[in-house]
Amino acid sequence: FIYSTTIDYFRTHPFNDLLVLYIYVLVQWIADQYGYDPTSKYNWYCKTKTYLQTGLYTLSPYFVVLTCFDRLCTSSSNTGIRKVATIRIASYLIPCMTVLVFAAYFHIPIWYLLVSYPAGSVCTVANFTYIRIYAVFLVIFLGFMPPCLMIVLCSITFVFLRQRRRQIMPTNQARLRQRDNQLLKMLFLYVACHLICTIPFSIALVITVYHLPTPSAAEMLLFRLFVLVFNINFSTSFYIYTLGTPFYRHELCCLMKDIYNRLNRMIYNNSNQPRLQVVDNLHFKRT
Repeated sequence: FIYSTTIDYFRTHPFNDLLVLYIYVLVQWIADQYGYDPTSKYNWYCKTKTYLQTGLYTLSPYFVVLTCFDRLCTSSSNTGIRKVATIRIASYLIPCMTVLVFAAYFHIPIWYLLVSYPAGSVCTVANFTYIRIYAVFLVIFLGFMPPCLMIVLCSITFVFLRQRRRQIMPTNQARLRQRDNQLLKMLFLYVACHLICTIPFSIALVITVYHLPTPSAAEMLLFRLFVLVFNINFSTSFYIYTLGTPFYRHELCCLMKDIYNRLNRMIYNNSNQPRLQVVDNLHFKRT
């Protein structure tokens, strides 16, 4: 697994999910539950937080798209396409995708402002024309492009896999095939979970954008509900990795056993340390 390029994408994607959960979701939960929102005090914080959270929010689906593209290249029978699936190229694609996503949101620090109301300050956009354009951009760039790319790339991967099954593979590649099957299973599970969480959000976003700038209360309630479902997508990596493949389940069990053995050794050493000190003191008095 160390030499598989897919692992680089699988490793980068949960790290980005962790940032989303603790930079966006946790801060939003604190603001909703306790009424403390730092974006309502400083204009620079309003711009920076909105820019970072939107970029991180969008990166995770596109990292999955890169993973689908990597599996497509690995499953191809063409040697030229398979050469794309290397660790060196993956180390370039991940930063390039990050720069591309954050460059697509360059306009957020320009238009987002700290607007004061009688009830308090809110980090929002005052220009309704920009709100409509930005909403349409979100529908396309975040709502529909990643799922469509995942479906297309996974469909081509299935075609390549059916073509490879007709070929006779040497017996020494059985372990590599088993590894690739586990990675494909993880990928398809995550793509299915992502589609289930994203498609309702995309539909609700289209409905809300169509009725801007004054959507109804029922539409806003539906939109917030599907945003919650969409946020669940950022916490499913651990469950998909551990429940989806026997390799990760085995590694998780080994990790838990290792932690348990270390705790037992620490407890045993701490309990025997006072006894050793008493023996040393008695020996010192005799001498």
